[in-house]
Amino acid sequence: MSAPELSIILLTKNGGELFGEVLGALAALDGIENAEVLVIDSGSTDGTPERAAAFPGARVHRIPPAEFGHGRTRNLGARLATAPLLVYLVQDATPASPDFLAQLLAPLDDPKVAAAYGRQIARPEADPVERFYLETVYPETPEVRAHAGGPMGIRTMFFSNVAAVLRRAAWEQVPFDDTLIMSEDQQWAKGVLLAGWKIAYAPEAVVFHSHHYSLAQIFRRNFDSGASLVGISEDRFADMARYELAHLGTGCRTFAHRRQWLQIPRFFAFEAARAAGFAAGQREKWLPRAMKRLFSLHRYHW
Repeated sequence: MSAPELSIILLTKNGGELFGEVLGALAALDGIENAEVLVIDSGSTDGTPERAAAFPGARVHRIPPAEFGHGRTRNLGARLATAPLLVYLVQDATPASPDFLAQLLAPLDDPKVAAAYGRQIARPEADPVERFYLETVYPETPEVRAHAGGPMGIRTMFFSNVAAVLRRAAWEQVPFDDTLIMSEDQQWAKGVLLAGWKIAYAPEAVVFHSHHYSLAQIFRRNFDSGASLVGISEDRFADMARYELAHLGTGCRTFAHRRQWLQIPRFFAFEAARAAGFAAGQREKWLPRAMKRLFSLHRYHW
């Protein structure tokens, strides 16, 4: 790996102490001395850009908060970066080991793999429901997915750019959608899969990344996800219902096995908020603008 081969793109806004932790982990990565580091900051007021500028060799590009968009800003990062491989990280995703880059890039030995994404595990202080959610979405088993024809559901196109590497050639063929409120990574993955590429999951490339959302925040986040995935996800209702029922059963068994009995009602409340938010987001075109703003985690979008 050499300087022209790899660009690390971090999106920041008021990253706080966790961003300092992320920078410390980056400094310890094998091969970081040969990588370009680009930070795009969208209006921090807590010293985040200055902290980033102190990282050896880092470039900091500032944009006004109004110009930020999940897809738009990642497209900007790709244009500003110089390497053929683009590593995206968020400001609170901490690489867990020095070999993070090597593990993330390993699936790209296959020239048909457009991108690979890493495993997200909960921080020590994360609550049990969040921990179970991440264990379910990001298991230990690696996977390479291609489109086999027919409708494409969310589990086929699933991809996360919280910690991911993309080939520039694939991004040039299928840029991120500038207009989506979120889920730009799912839309992008669907596009490259339809174009004949593969998507890889690299669970050995681990980052610590978790949140403690309230039920209202869970609802709002999934409202935005549901609104974004209209016309992208091709899941049938019956398939989604079967998956959700199986997921509920797995959760109950897991918390019972761990003797975390009080987490079972919290888990049901979490899932109810998630499902209700997603369902409302899927129907956002029938809602008045004031209600969309009330329901959304990204109110600026509306």
